[in-house]
Amino acid sequence: MSSTKKSRLHRFYLIRPKANANIDELAERLMGLKHVEEVYVTDGEYGYLVKTRFGSEKNGEDAASYIRKNIGSRFGAVTSYFEYRKRSALA
Repeated sequence: MSSTKKSRLHRFYLIRPKANANIDELAERLMGLKHVEEVYVTDGEYGYLVKTRFGSEKNGEDAASYIRKNIGSRFGAVTSYFEYRKRSALA
């Protein structure tokens, strides 16, 4: 790998849509985001698993903020996979 090439990091986020959110509109917004590579619909507490790809200069919180800002607060909560695992371990 060339030293001039920036490394890219995949990050995964869980999105819990609000009860009254239009899930089709949310899916379209997610798929339209620049750094989103894949969107999966899931069962259970969270409605979507989103795979993103950011340059190494972005940390996890920056990436989560990017998603929150671009989907809007009316759609629900964004949680990183690591935050989710931490909460699950404490429960």
